[in-house]
Amino acid sequence: MDQADKKILNILQEEFPLTKRPFATIGDTIGLSEQEVIKKVKRLKQQGYIRRIGPVLEPKKLEYTSTLCGVHVGKAILMDVVKEINRHRGVTHNYERDGTLNLWFTITARNAQSIERFLSRLEQRYSLKIYRFPKKRVFKIMAYFPV
Repeated sequence: MDQADKKILNILQEEFPLTKRPFATIGDTIGLSEQEVIKKVKRLKQQGYIRRIGPVLEPKKLEYTSTLCGVHVGKAILMDVVKEINRHRGVTHNYERDGTLNLWFTITARNAQSIERFLSRLEQRYSLKIYRFPKKRVFKIMAYFPV
C-alpha cells in the first residue's frame, strides 16, 4: 500500500465527498486523476481493505428497529448459520467471538415482528437458542482507523 492508498482510505473514512464526481474530488485533494483514484479504490476493495462504500443510515429516523443477537453455534454448522444470517438484507454485523455465545450479529428491519420471524426460523432450522438484546439507548462513536 502506497501513500496515495493511505490518503484515499483516510478520506473515505472521514467524509466521502458529496459531489457529482467524488473520485475526481478525492483526486484533486491528493494530486491524482479521477481514473487513478477509481483504479486504486477498486484494487483496495479487491484486496479486502474496503468492504463497502455507502451511507450509514439512522434506523430510527427511517422507522426501523434493530436487535443485537448472541448465539452459541457448534463448529460443525457455524459456517452454514453464518451464511444464512448474512442472506438477510438487514444484518449489519456478524462476527465470531470467544465465549459461550460465539456468534454475534445485529439485525435491522421495519418492525420487531419481522426480526422475530427471521430469528425464530433460524432457531428452528438449526436447533439454536438466540439471545435477543434489543436496543435501549444508542451511543454513537466515530469508527476511524487512521492509515
